[in-house]
Amino acid sequence: YTDEGRKLKVEGEVLLQVIFGASGQIKIVKVMQGLGHGLDESAIHAAEKIQFKPALKDGRPADFEAVLHIVFQLAS
Repeated sequence: YTDEGRKLKVEGEVLLQVIFGASGQIKIVKVMQGLGHGLDESAIHAAEKIQFKPALKDGRPADFEAVLHIVFQLAS
């Protein structure tokens, strides 16, 4: 959470269109739905830290496109 997002009590989800690359790197294509207040950037930074095993197609690593849902919810 960003300080501004927490102060304004912003909750919801950021949707990111991404490509899980055959190389094991994630590429952020675009923010499909954002929340603003720095939370979109926070979601991108979180997504960039995801570690994954590349998808396989015909036994070889392949790119895989997906939509990530990063949920921001304040503790009660």
